[in-house]
Amino acid sequence: MIEEYLRRLGVPRRAPSAAYLRELHRAHVARIPYTNMEILLGRPGTVAPEHALRQITTGRGGYCFQLNGAFSELLRELGFTVTLHRGYVVSDPAVAETDLNHLALLVHGLPDPAHPDGVWLADTGLGDALHDPLPLRAGEHPQGPFSYALGDTLRAEPGWRLRHDPAGSFAACDIAAAPAALGDFAGAHEHLSTSPRSPFTGLFSAQRRTADGVQILRSCVLTTHDADGRREEHLPTRTAWREALADVFGLADDELDRLWPDVAAAYERWAAERAAVPAPRAGGAPVGEPA
Repeated sequence: MIEEYLRRLGVPRRAPSAAYLRELHRAHVARIPYTNMEILLGRPGTVAPEHALRQITTGRGGYCFQLNGAFSELLRELGFTVTLHRGYVVSDPAVAETDLNHLALLVHGLPDPAHPDGVWLADTGLGDALHDPLPLRAGEHPQGPFSYALGDTLRAEPGWRLRHDPAGSFAACDIAAAPAALGDFAGAHEHLSTSPRSPFTGLFSAQRRTADGVQILRSCVLTTHDADGRREEHLPTRTAWREALADVFGLADDELDRLWPDVAAAYERWAAERAAVPAPRAGGAPVGEPA
């Protein structure tokens, strides 16, 4: 299964190093989409390693519990030293406490000239965030057209806070310093994949990160955000939507057709709400996207 995983990434087997970790991470966020497709199709699965690996190696995507869960298994099989950590994504930078909603990875023992400590934050499950793993040290970390920062967590336990770029889809992610076990995330996965209050059970979304920027499909609006700015494209038909899923995100599951009526209806509701909002004056804030 590991060889199938590497074939999907388009990366050969090599000895562990910081450079190899970056190569794997970049391929993962570009080729394996962050998406709630499996949840909306009624196939949320579990956090078990075999499920996460099967989901990746059969051409699908997932969200943090599957993406980082599978990535941690891949890294261990390749000889890396990995620990799992509880994560807490927040949409408001002032928020200090929230429920467990993320799985983060630290990779150890990979010193390089720029980071002799050799501990890296690797996260393929944050959608529009990291392209490269980050050295686990405080400071600013630019990546392409975006910039991130690491500092102390706001939570009442030791850890770190990853601040997203201001243009990103969330404000920050707090990461607990204490290592965790995969089973620690089972309850959070059950809630996020089944609760009607979960953001993952509502609007369809797929995201991929490249060196140039990020591409996000919400409902049937494809947004590209890179150094040239932000551009939106409405995909008005099921065929156009399916083509974008296949060509941009590598998703070609035949069951996706079941989702199109809800996707199209969500866009119509959003478009009607958008039309009812007066256009901003010159210099005003842009009108938002489906969310």
